[in-house]
Amino acid sequence: MFTSRSIMFALLSFLTGASACIQCPSTLQVDGSTSYLGETSNLTDEVTYCEYSNAKLIGSDSAVACRYYTKTGQIEDGYHSCPATVSVNGKC
Repeated sequence: MFTSRSIMFALLSFLTGASACIQCPSTLQVDGSTSYLGETSNLTDEVTYCEYSNAKLIGSDSAVACRYYTKTGQIEDGYHSCPATVSVNGKC
């Protein structure tokens, strides 16, 4: 009986962790102008992608992205003004 409780606890802990997601900031400063969050998606189970766009900007800065580790909210890669960390929500 103890073993089955341990297995259930481990399974529930895993499922709770698997459903974590990050909260992308709604805006991002790019070249002195405000860009707005357009898309958020999970590239993998481990990385979340936040894309920002700004019609006032031209060229490659009109759409920029930030990628975060989903479980920790730490930046994985992205535009230089992306916050280093973002909030992690327990459930999506």
